[in-house]
Amino acid sequence: MQDVDAARREKREHGTQGFPFQIYSAPQAQDSDLVPYHWHPETEIITVLRGTVMVTIADHRYAGQEGDVFFVSSGQLHEIRGGVDNLFRAFVFPLDFLQFRRTDIAQSELLAPLEEGGLRLPAYVSHETALGQELFRELKKMIRVCADQPFGYQLLVKSALLYLIGQLAAAGKLEQRAQRSGEEYKVQLLRRIVEYLSEHCTERLRLADVSAQFGLSPQYFCSFFKENLGRTLVQHVNFLRIERASRLLRESDLPILEISLSVGFDNVSYFIKRFREVYGCTPTDYRRSVSDRQ
Repeated sequence: MQDVDAARREKREHGTQGFPFQIYSAPQAQDSDLVPYHWHPETEIITVLRGTVMVTIADHRYAGQEGDVFFVSSGQLHEIRGGVDNLFRAFVFPLDFLQFRRTDIAQSELLAPLEEGGLRLPAYVSHETALGQELFRELKKMIRVCADQPFGYQLLVKSALLYLIGQLAAAGKLEQRAQRSGEEYKVQLLRRIVEYLSEHCTERLRLADVSAQFGLSPQYFCSFFKENLGRTLVQHVNFLRIERASRLLRESDLPILEISLSVGFDNVSYFIKRFREVYGCTPTDYRRSVSDRQ
């Protein structure tokens, strides 16, 4: 997804002011098929069209299969690992986009609580369920409508999103959300940590220095980080660096060594090894495959 500010809040506008809805596709030559931890105030729906896509929402990790549907609520940290042989679509929109001018029961009991956080969309609906299959069919129709853009397609998109929410409500999948003590502190701390690491990932980072930034002991920082993000600090920083390297491989002609150094790897052999772990190929092969897709 082009312009995703890795592991931090996105600052771009999704869609337009008049129609704040956007479908993002990956992988494409100009897009990233790895989207590191980030968050935004909009709601996001992710569906897998081909292969296996790893989706992490908050501290839950899923191996999404074709037809699976994921919902990311406002403000939730999430990450997507598509890989070059897999395909997904992400639908991003603000919930107030669906509000009615005239308040009715649908708005007061469903749409308003969703926007305010009293209700939450389910994180995952399997393709093996009748509900998942219905949601997947509707999302594929939405993709076609947005591609063709007939007159009035914006209303078709809004009605489809309302239909999805209605189906979830009818199936009892909307979750009552009570704020647990300490939950908001944890969310805010995680956002601060991932934003800091995004801004400094190309620098030499020491655990003692990073943990001190947040007033935490190195031991507590490590356990908190691993428990909530599912990986160590080193693994996460390497992932951010690899994601940035993949952008440079797609968008520039810089030599591999220069890319390695620019994203924070001092040893090009170590860079190639870590890149292969994420993409299953060398940086050179990745650049060649991107060129072939263009």
